[in-house]
Amino acid sequence: MDAETLAQRIPGISHSGFYTEDLDRCIDFYTKVLGAKLEWRRDNVKNPLIKMYVGNFGLSIIKRPPEQPRVEIPHAIHFAYALDYKTAEDTIEYIKSCGVEVEGPIGNPAQNCIVSWFFVDPDEHRLELEATYPTTEMRAEVIKRGESRGQNKELGLHGGDENKRKVY
Repeated sequence: MDAETLAQRIPGISHSGFYTEDLDRCIDFYTKVLGAKLEWRRDNVKNPLIKMYVGNFGLSIIKRPPEQPRVEIPHAIHFAYALDYKTAEDTIEYIKSCGVEVEGPIGNPAQNCIVSWFFVDPDEHRLELEATYPTTEMRAEVIKRGESRGQNKELGLHGGDENKRKVY
């Protein structure tokens, strides 16, 4: 089997999983801030868990067992969600209105038309919203507007581990 055939058999990512300290808080954040839909919840099991979807991407979230030590997550590990460029700035303003601190807009020099915004969930999982603009000029306008509003670069959510925000 060649790589092209294999790529056709595995068309994308289904879901990812992580621990949370509080299932209710997690559900509240993801449904309110990212519009997630709760698919199911199981509380009467050894390790209570939920399954939610942001768009068609599943999140399998487990309440962190008390005996499981909290592990600092490397900066490179994050969840990036696609954002429609036509509504990107309004969506980011909505997220900020939910009391979420957002860093960005930030352009990626390797990807000329992409703009990203970064924030964290209540368990300090790093999240990114990414919009692809049709032209580099449109991208530049969004970044310029962001600079005039304050990009909140001091959060340290963009960049390497040495810049990562330390809150725990």
